[in-house]
Amino acid sequence: MKGKIFSSLRYKQVFVLLFGAFISFAMYLIVGTVGEYLVSKKHMDEDSVRNRLNSYQNSFENYVRKNKISVKDVRAISRWVKSHKYVYLTIYNGDEILYESGFWNDSYSSYETAATIVDGCTQQERDITFSDGTFSVSIIDSSQIKWLDLVLYCSWIIFFIIFFIIIILYNRRIIDRIVLLSKEVSLIEKGDLEQPIYHKGNDEISLLAKNADNMRHSIITRYKSEKDAWEANSELITSMSHDIRTPLTSLIGYLEILDSKDYRSEEQLEKYIKSCREKSIQLKDLSDKLFQYFLVFGKDTILMEMEIFDARILLQQLLSEHVFNLNSLGFEVQTEFMDEPCTIKIDIQYLKRLFDNLFSNVRKYAGHGSPVVVRGSREGDFLIISITNEIRTDLVFQESTNIGLKTCRKIAEQMDGNFEILTTETLFTARATFPITSAGKES
Repeated sequence: MKGKIFSSLRYKQVFVLLFGAFISFAMYLIVGTVGEYLVSKKHMDEDSVRNRLNSYQNSFENYVRKNKISVKDVRAISRWVKSHKYVYLTIYNGDEILYESGFWNDSYSSYETAATIVDGCTQQERDITFSDGTFSVSIIDSSQIKWLDLVLYCSWIIFFIIFFIIIILYNRRIIDRIVLLSKEVSLIEKGDLEQPIYHKGNDEISLLAKNADNMRHSIITRYKSEKDAWEANSELITSMSHDIRTPLTSLIGYLEILDSKDYRSEEQLEKYIKSCREKSIQLKDLSDKLFQYFLVFGKDTILMEMEIFDARILLQQLLSEHVFNLNSLGFEVQTEFMDEPCTIKIDIQYLKRLFDNLFSNVRKYAGHGSPVVVRGSREGDFLIISITNEIRTDLVFQESTNIGLKTCRKIAEQMDGNFEILTTETLFTARATFPITSAGKES
């Protein structure tokens, strides 16, 4: 259950956000550390600090001399200070501060009159001659603040760039999966049912893809079932139309002869009447076959009236007539029925129809070289009924749709049983299995 929870997209998204924030913050620290190191190494080394301070001192001294500025001319001095953004200028007369202004960095705890200390490098005060006297001038340089700010801005830019790249890559992966699923579903919509739908993982998209693939398999199964039913229907209609037309034409012909009394003797009359009866029975068999067809390919569930019967007595009653008919047709029949009593719950009319179909197949397709073996036995909690016969080798017609056997299977399954066909090169066995009821188990 935990695996399914953490494989959810919402939890994956939270994980990606945390992972992206962690990686981005790590890059933020790395860029900041490297930037500060470069500032301290390149911008704050002794030579660079000394050169910048000397440059500022020279610039201010030239500015004062050129413009003949008095130490009291605060406005003129301030103009120079404003033109140099990161300097702090202090003018002394002994211990007295005559002027101070400029960029002040809080990292300096006091005014440094003797020197500006940076990485052990010192800059002495310089005496500069104003128009009204000579005074000590000290300049503090804070230009490293500009570079440190630049490092900070770059660190944040890198942070957001990497963070958004991770989020965009994750979202692109999700979108690519959705697009792929959409394309695969579109192919199915166009009729390409053989195109599988890729699904891997346990998140919502994978489950959606899996359900779509299951739906594809269901459509294929249903389509195949409908195709088989349609083919069976077409074959049945083709076969039935021919089979019905032949006896029906003959029957009409015989009836026209009888109606016109175009016969020569009573023997010929009886022959025509007998032929009409045979053709009528043949048509009845064909109508039964139609009923079997609709039983198999009609409703999924057959409405049955299930009742409990003594299996031993029921089998003897239902099978004895069929055994007698086979004997009368020249078949050798061996019967093996159980001695112990047991009960089964079945619909007797449909069970009789199942036996009718099985023995009809025996009459049509069984050979006379081996006996027909009819067995009824109990195996555990199940009643086994089997009919084994030799397969004829001189068959001209083979039932193409196996509609009778399909009918038997559906009837058996509707009664909670099972039906199977077992064949060898010479023998054909039909086997029906039905569960024994509680009363039968206790006995």
